[in-house]
Amino acid sequence: MRIAVVASLCVLVLAACQQSSNTSVTRIRANGVDTLYSKTTVDNGVANFDCIASSSGHCHYLVLDARCGKDTDCPYPPLHRLSVAVGKTEQMAGLPAGFRHCVSAVQKEQCHRE
Repeated sequence: MRIAVVASLCVLVLAACQQSSNTSVTRIRANGVDTLYSKTTVDNGVANFDCIASSSGHCHYLVLDARCGKDTDCPYPPLHRLSVAVGKTEQMAGLPAGFRHCVSAVQKEQCHRE
């Protein structure tokens, strides 16, 4: 019985230590060349916006409310705007759970497909 209790406690401790992580990659190529290549990783509430390649020299991010849809204009203002130079990473903590984002080689006012 004692072993079962200890084993149960170990499982609970391991479950509590699990980290949540989410990675999003955006890659656009034209004629074999990356015009936009970005990786965004959210790990335990800290987001890393990594600009790998961009035809403009910067990746422009809009961080949006979780209620915003992917392909339509959002009625809520962006939570943050970031411009990250190629080869650089910006880190941001304290974003709300479920936030959305989009990235482009040029600055945009809304996240939607054109």
